[in-house]
Amino acid sequence: MIAPETGLALCRLLFSAAAIIVYGAGCFFAVVAPPRLGLEISTATGAGIRVASVVAFAASLCWLPIEAAVIGGGWPSAIDGSTLSVLAFDTMIGTAWMVRVSLALLTAAVFVARPRANRRQAVLAAMLLASLALSGHAEMNEGARRTLHILNHGLHLLSGGFWLGLLIMLPPCLSRLRDPVLGAEARTALRRFSLAGHVAVALVIATGIVNTALILGRWPDDPTSPYQRLLDVKIILVLAMTSLAVLNRYVFVPRLKTQHDRAVASIRTGTLIEIALGAGVLALVAVFGLMDPR
Repeated sequence: MIAPETGLALCRLLFSAAAIIVYGAGCFFAVVAPPRLGLEISTATGAGIRVASVVAFAASLCWLPIEAAVIGGGWPSAIDGSTLSVLAFDTMIGTAWMVRVSLALLTAAVFVARPRANRRQAVLAAMLLASLALSGHAEMNEGARRTLHILNHGLHLLSGGFWLGLLIMLPPCLSRLRDPVLGAEARTALRRFSLAGHVAVALVIATGIVNTALILGRWPDDPTSPYQRLLDVKIILVLAMTSLAVLNRYVFVPRLKTQHDRAVASIRTGTLIEIALGAGVLALVAVFGLMDPR
């Protein structure tokens, strides 16, 4: 049987990944995709979005019992009524959990009923993802510093989720660039994604620097700290994603007019690599988010 700490990291990873898929889909359909393209892609991806919304709810529901097992030192604490009651009603962990479960239940209900999101649904998905900021290393701080940390971390989550979530929606958009009916709308979506992506990447880097400053107060340069070693790997992966994004935008996108098929293949390959790197980032955060940063 796996250790409760491993179970909690897996729970965090599943929730983060599922919430980003739902949030990315919400932003894509509500902001990036023109109407006909959005309808076409929502038909093709609707089942996956529904599954992601249900996974986010299931992971959020399991979060508190697994947290209880970690705090209690073993899996029996996950079903101990008194431990669960104290954790749920007398701690900030419980408050954050109740907010997260409520948002996840509402999000799952809305996206199962209508996977092609409108702006209101995109906002709901954003709140679900940002709820991760209510727990974690922000609890180390108090007062205004804690509030700043939560707000900055929330913005970090939303900008990173926007970037990675839209990358997941990009391949079906690329496959429709040659479509005689949807090609123009696919090119419009690509331009909108490119413009918004610049802002998202800049915010990811800026808020990441602020997060590091709030947690450590300096650059993570202590090789003896497991937390800082994993944080350094995350920074490297984000920089690699940024380099691929710049390559796609400024090298391959301009070639769509002269070398369309080769450019699309290159953009798709770069996008898939970015998604894989993003998955690596989520896995790292799920692990080192539970560690002592010192």
